[in-house]
Amino acid sequence: MLKGYFQYIVSFSKKSIGLLLFLICSYAIYNQVFSNDNSIQYQSILHQLIFKIPLNQWFVLLLLMISNFLIESIKWRLVVSSNNSISILKAVKGVLVGQTFAFFTPNRIGEYAGRTLYLEEGKKLMGVSQLAWTSYAQLLITIIIGSIALALNIGYYNSINGSLLIVVNIVLPIIIILSVSLFFYKYEWKGRLHFLNILQIDTRSKLYLLTLSFFRYFIFLLQYAWVAYMLQMQIDFISLALSVAILFLFLSILPTISITELVVRGQLLLLILAPFCHNKMMIISLSSLIWSVNFLLPSIIGAILLLGYRLNR
Repeated sequence: MLKGYFQYIVSFSKKSIGLLLFLICSYAIYNQVFSNDNSIQYQSILHQLIFKIPLNQWFVLLLLMISNFLIESIKWRLVVSSNNSISILKAVKGVLVGQTFAFFTPNRIGEYAGRTLYLEEGKKLMGVSQLAWTSYAQLLITIIIGSIALALNIGYYNSINGSLLIVVNIVLPIIIILSVSLFFYKYEWKGRLHFLNILQIDTRSKLYLLTLSFFRYFIFLLQYAWVAYMLQMQIDFISLALSVAILFLFLSILPTISITELVVRGQLLLLILAPFCHNKMMIISLSSLIWSVNFLLPSIIGAILLLGYRLNR
């Protein structure tokens, strides 16, 4: 009887922790999105734009979001499959819950903890280490394409000169070469650290990760282009794509958290798109909608999945 009572307390405690985590995540999302001054000033204009957009266009944007997270889930499943039996459904859940944790942690570091919830017991720490490969692959694509875009568009930004030109023309190519070399270099650990060799993945898997990361990056660009079309912005695809690539490059460097990234992303996009689009409200609306679809909505879904996960434990 005492054992059964103890198990009931443990079960209730786990469920209570799950509910508490859900409430914390939900409050953080609500507090930062709906209660800050930067969001309130956009609400009126967004309200007018949103209700003029046909339902089928929203559906296409939703499909792009699903494709985005599906590719990321495949990448995640690929790197942990060597020691974790995880279905694609669990991988998707892990990515979405990770998105919730990343929503209010610096540099999205909470994403690591969120994803490991769906891994096998005793293998979670290894999963955290393996996640670095997916992040590294996506970062490589971001740096490479962003650097090329910055080099092509640098003539539009008069403020970039002198030492900044040296960074663009010399430092960034060196960083790219070193990063790619480090990504493909396979170091064999020996002695007491030989156990770290299990974290390595083969070259074929690395190429697969880079390919998937490129497709995911292209989907990001399509999302921006599609939202610009939804908002009837007068800007060509090439100019928008190059500008967004530069935006991603800067965002990968700047230390932010998802709940503050809405403001940072909006301000950067205003500066980067200034030579191509003079309607600031449209640019802010573009940034806000993309942020809502790629960060806010998945974080809410992840919070619900987190609650379900804790209740089922």
